[in-house]
Amino acid sequence: MGATRFLKAMAFVALFNGALYLCVREEAIASEKEDDAKKYTEQLRKGKDTKSKITALQELGNLAQIKKSLVADALPDIYKAVQDKDPGVRAAAAEALGKADEPYDKAGAILVKLIKEDKEDSVKIGALHGLTVMGSSAKDALPAIRDVVKATAGDKKSKLGAAAKNAALAISGKKN
Repeated sequence: MGATRFLKAMAFVALFNGALYLCVREEAIASEKEDDAKKYTEQLRKGKDTKSKITALQELGNLAQIKKSLVADALPDIYKAVQDKDPGVRAAAAEALGKADEPYDKAGAILVKLIKEDKEDSVKIGALHGLTVMGSSAKDALPAIRDVVKATAGDKKSKLGAAAKNAALAISGKKN
């Protein structure tokens, strides 16, 4: 009988510790994510090389998918990065902008402008990825996206065309 009581007590301790861990874990993860957001925001602001800026933008986009408020301080820098001279930075910024759950009326026009006017396909693809994440709220971008689909229709291997088709499908919910 003593062994049974001991096992029940150990089971209770294990259950209690597990419940405590689950409660504390959320706070610990949130704190870690906030630290990451601050780190990547600083990296974006003060980074001199394009690779560090691109990494910061990608990570900020990922963090925004978890919780928008994590990247609130970085949003002005993300908007600024959309105009960077390096196409890799512009592409990463465009995608991060879409992932940041910014309202379409604020970010959509910027992303559509990139699709229409930027000379680099990688930037257009980044903008299309950003619009894809926005989903149905980006329905006003469909005419510009359809133009890209039409322009790339002859090239089956076009990454730009594939990104445009995916964006149109995600936004409209049907094939275009």
